[in-house]
Amino acid sequence: MSRARKFFGELFRRKVVRLLGAYIAVLWLLLQGFASLFPVIGVPEWVLQALIVVGVAAIPFLALFSWKYDIVPPQLVRDSEDVAAMNPGLNWARVRHDVREAGHVLLKWQSEAGTNEKRFFQPVSIGREAHNDIELSDTRVSRHHAVLWAEDGNWHVRDLESGNGTFIGYSKVAGSALLPQACTLRFHAAGPTVEVFVAKSEKTQVG
Repeated sequence: MSRARKFFGELFRRKVVRLLGAYIAVLWLLLQGFASLFPVIGVPEWVLQALIVVGVAAIPFLALFSWKYDIVPPQLVRDSEDVAAMNPGLNWARVRHDVREAGHVLLKWQSEAGTNEKRFFQPVSIGREAHNDIELSDTRVSRHHAVLWAEDGNWHVRDLESGNGTFIGYSKVAGSALLPQACTLRFHAAGPTVEVFVAKSEKTQVG
């Protein structure tokens, strides 16, 4: 009973139920319109019945894709707790991140839009999913592949038990590793890369 309650709780929390509710409402309105229109234009009754069957049959597939690929309508904005639950590795990094002595990292990477360059002062999530800070649309990259964070005045990278590993240059990261001042992170030995340039805070540089 507790498993069923937890499962349905997840359906509500991840907006799957709300998405299905919106889909069913739209489907109902469309079918009502078709039911009024089809007799006027001479469409056979079996066409409407077929549309009903197809529309209903699509519900479990829509639920599955919404659950697995985090598909929700744009107006169903996820709250911070929901996003946080989807990326526990980023939460782990946020707890350890030292804001006062962090400085920042300048990251450069390639995407379908071209070359990207951005400074980050907070922990950085890298992976294939769209809600990562850096999205790498490559099947060799895990959904949540790695995180960067600052601790004790230095920036670090942690591999989130990815399928193909995280590499500094060509050296595989075992768990976590200190980031040098400049390096290339690889996600899979021959996968996409992110150029990293560490700029420590003035306090850290002087000390």
